[in-house]
Amino acid sequence: MDMAQLIAQLEGSIVSKLEERNKKSTELAELRSAATVDEPRVNQLRAEKQDLDDEIDALQVRVAELKLEKNRDDTAERLSREMIPQGQRRSYDQVIRTGDTNEPRTYTSESAKRGVSFFGDAYAHREHGTNDRIMRHAAEVEFHGEMSQRAVQTSGFAGLVIPQYLVDLAAPKIQAGRGIANAVTRLELPEQGMSLIIPKGQVAATEDVQATENSSVSNTDESWTNVTVPVVTIAGQQDVSRQLLERGAGVDALIYLDLARAYGARLGKQVINGSGLSGQMLGILNTAGIAAAAAFGTAVDAAKFGTKVAGANTSVASVGDGIAPDVLLMHPRRWGWLTTLNDTTGRPIVTANTVTNFNMVAVGAQAGDDFANAPVKVAGIHNSGLPIITDVNVPTTIGTNNEDVVMSLDVDELILWEEGDGMPRQLRFEQTTGGNLTTKLVAYGYAAFTAGRYPEAVAKFGGLDTGAGNGLIAPTF
Repeated sequence: MDMAQLIAQLEGSIVSKLEERNKKSTELAELRSAATVDEPRVNQLRAEKQDLDDEIDALQVRVAELKLEKNRDDTAERLSREMIPQGQRRSYDQVIRTGDTNEPRTYTSESAKRGVSFFGDAYAHREHGTNDRIMRHAAEVEFHGEMSQRAVQTSGFAGLVIPQYLVDLAAPKIQAGRGIANAVTRLELPEQGMSLIIPKGQVAATEDVQATENSSVSNTDESWTNVTVPVVTIAGQQDVSRQLLERGAGVDALIYLDLARAYGARLGKQVINGSGLSGQMLGILNTAGIAAAAAFGTAVDAAKFGTKVAGANTSVASVGDGIAPDVLLMHPRRWGWLTTLNDTTGRPIVTANTVTNFNMVAVGAQAGDDFANAPVKVAGIHNSGLPIITDVNVPTTIGTNNEDVVMSLDVDELILWEEGDGMPRQLRFEQTTGGNLTTKLVAYGYAAFTAGRYPEAVAKFGGLDTGAGNGLIAPTF
């Protein structure tokens, strides 16, 4: 018997005892209203009522204790899913179906080998047995908290939650496409609405020293505006033959892997480059107010690059209390260029050693390193102390010189809202070409991003320089 069943049993006992108590109360009232009061029976009923009250009180205390324990267990389980790194979690195949049984989940990698696949059942859900498996799978994901509230309310087969074992297969692949998106502040997307409104201060209140007793104190009227962040839809589709779904070994994992990888790559690109138009996010580089350094003026070298880094870091750190640079973001080719630089004696100025050497630009991150416990690969550590994150979504075609940019960021001030863990777990099956035995699979998700709370928390340098050969020109290897 699990905790929920025990609580329900005890609550049923409370109801039964309340009914018994009500009967005794009714009898007692009738005895008291009679012409001749049966005192012995009255005393007996009063004692029995008191005993029932004591039992009910004890049961209520027990139920309250169990509910508190269950709430704490549920909270711990939810935090485990959110906080424990993916590699340390129990594998999907080892997770029980309900709280009081050791039966395997409906859809696992082993069941797929036996021909019981999620995609196949979802396509042929009206055939014998498949509908029961789909419904059982839906109950499992709800029990284990793997389904968002929006998905719980989805009716019929219009929206289906992907089994966790497929998500586990997809997750390691899409991270490379998200880059900096995995390092920014990530929040749960609200269940409703297509835009988020963030109040933003324009004029702050002031405090000052009072010149003399009874003289006027500082008084400045605050001024506020709103930052509107659109909720965008990222979606992709794939036409799949019924033969492939029903007879292709492991095809469901491959299909979702591709769709999820494409979803993550597009979201990562939007966070940096989104235009804010035509349903897009407003990405970092298109946010008004981010700091931009002056042109290099001459060809870049290690010293000039270090000067620009210092200037960008200073720009972010000078914004005000609570904002400070904590990441350098660049394209992988820019990091590669840094690794080719040597000092005047031919020694490399980038090394994989963890001990800081003299005149060293960066220290390569060791295997297994991460950034802020997020699935983000840190390429190295700059001599300014900031970790370097590389992202292929950083543009390399700016201006006629095809330049790239480098950014100094306070990632705490960049906010990305996503549903659940950010995976596109819902597919829509639409048999738009049934006459050809073709099924259309659509993977989609909702997300929102802004760098507009404090755009000054971003400083960029590089990009087009008016002088040919100047600035962060494309590295040659």
